[in-house]
Amino acid sequence: MLAETTVEAPVTSANLHIAPERPVTAHRGRWAILAPLLLLLATFAVYAPALRNGFVWDDQALVLRDPLIRSWRLIGEGFQHFLFTDAAASDFYRPLQRLSYTLDYAGFFVGPVGYHLVSILWHAAAGLALYFFAGEFLRSSPVDSPLRHAVPFFAALLWLIHPMQSAAVIYVAGRADPMAAAFGFGGLFLGLRMLRSDRRRQMWIFGIGTGFCLLASALSKEIGLIFLLVWPILLLAQKTRRATLGAIGIVAAVLVAYLSLRLTAEHIPPPTPPRMPLIERPIIAARAVAEYAGLLIFPWRLHMERDVETRPSGFATASLNAASWRELQTLLGFVVIAAVIFALWRSRKRPAIFLPLFLTIVCYLPVSGLVTLNATVAEHWLYLPSAFLFLAAAAALISSRFSGWRSWISKITVLCLTTWLLFLGGRTFVRTFDWKNQRTFLTRTIADGGDSARMLINLGGFELGAGHVAAARQALERALAKEPGNPLAQLNFAAVEIRERKFADARARLKKIVESPEMRARAEESLAVLENRETGQVNLMRLRLAARLGPPNWSIEQRYIKALADLGYPDRAITELKTCLVLAPYRSESWLMMQRLLLKIGRPNEAAIAWREAEDADVHLRDRLTSR
Repeated sequence: MLAETTVEAPVTSANLHIAPERPVTAHRGRWAILAPLLLLLATFAVYAPALRNGFVWDDQALVLRDPLIRSWRLIGEGFQHFLFTDAAASDFYRPLQRLSYTLDYAGFFVGPVGYHLVSILWHAAAGLALYFFAGEFLRSSPVDSPLRHAVPFFAALLWLIHPMQSAAVIYVAGRADPMAAAFGFGGLFLGLRMLRSDRRRQMWIFGIGTGFCLLASALSKEIGLIFLLVWPILLLAQKTRRATLGAIGIVAAVLVAYLSLRLTAEHIPPPTPPRMPLIERPIIAARAVAEYAGLLIFPWRLHMERDVETRPSGFATASLNAASWRELQTLLGFVVIAAVIFALWRSRKRPAIFLPLFLTIVCYLPVSGLVTLNATVAEHWLYLPSAFLFLAAAAALISSRFSGWRSWISKITVLCLTTWLLFLGGRTFVRTFDWKNQRTFLTRTIADGGDSARMLINLGGFELGAGHVAAARQALERALAKEPGNPLAQLNFAAVEIRERKFADARARLKKIVESPEMRARAEESLAVLENRETGQVNLMRLRLAARLGPPNWSIEQRYIKALADLGYPDRAITELKTCLVLAPYRSESWLMMQRLLLKIGRPNEAAIAWREAEDADVHLRDRLTSR
């Protein structure tokens, strides 16, 4: 007698919360284990050379110079400060990014291998979180194809190995993007699992986990706040009113927690970037779309410093050609935008494609150029939007039903896609070598088209630090040709002239730097250095003025305190140092300097206390002293 066949009702948005679990076949069970392992292997395969790289660009400020990552005792203090404590002021409140460096510092000191390994692991974790979220998402928005279970895998694989993500992975300072994505996609996964929970306890557990992940995403990077909008959109698409109301409550709680931390943290606002006129923003946004579209399809010329503004330099042929290409890029951008809108309209009845494509737009709008940011385009800004884009693309491709096509078309399509994936992985592998060290990073970025004034200034500073004065002058001359009034370029150029003993030229240049208190302070410090080189005398009044101008600057304070001590004023040096310790008691260098000053004037007991404070503020203090 045959067993009675049971017809299972299809899973829809209406019965998602009561839908029974489907039996897991042995094949799917094996795939559930194999797919994450393949994703991990692919990630490490393309990023393995990065383990041999050093620290470049902002890595030096966030890892080598940040005093708040050097001790477990300073974790709480790290939540009370924005990034770049001992560098330029910023609007970046990312305490979890700083916490990750605290863990790295405790384990690896300043060995770059460990930092790069952790960054790759965060990227892999983000890819796995995307994979599991996509699988959970497709339960309620299934793809009509026998290969539907491959959609999450191919979307995550493409996202993990695409070279556009390299700036967020190879660059230790870019770790905030993978952290925000890992927590964000993890939060979305738990939030969707909450919908399928039929027990109140499970719902509470998944709800708390969702809130924690969403908060962690926002505390990793500001773009993580976008998940607070993505999650309610997903719930509204499921048409589960009760869950949507609960989601609004969790989102509100996360916002309150985030703002209570951010708004109370110490913040020195950076200079406000020049506002772009409203009439120019749609043009810049269109060009950015075209720029990103080209990089997504054929990511060949990759570099950190990108710009899509028109910067004419007279009526020379090169300038006119560049301006013409920018206008063509504007037209292409509007064509791509129209194509995206058309694809969105065509897929409106296919939620597995429509929703990810719509969320791509939602995540992209904050970095689209419609809002003034510190750049017009940046490769790593597409880290999060591209995840939803690749999910939509994988769903559209696999639901195209190759079986209905001619066999040769199907084979060519598969061959082209396989070739493209191999190219992407190979390009990412090669891209890792561009970040080998500071010199390689700067020279290759400039050679590939990222020859902005900022990059040239960094190259000039690097060459000057390496003792290559002629090369530094050449780089800074190029920077000043692009931005004649750039105060940082003028400051570095004055340092070159001091090295060349052109004191009159350097003095005239430094006295013109009056744009901001911070730059004026650094100019006064450079004038003190100039006078010392010229006359052999130390101008304490000028150093004191530099220390008082602008926001607190430890490098200037350190120079002033050392000058006081060297000139026979240890008591004044100690008084000045105590003021610094009141403002920043977390800096181990301050306590170490205090210990040495106290020993110098014969106060060993107080010096021992200062030494203990220095050790508490730096778990690798002895290693740091022996490595000098």
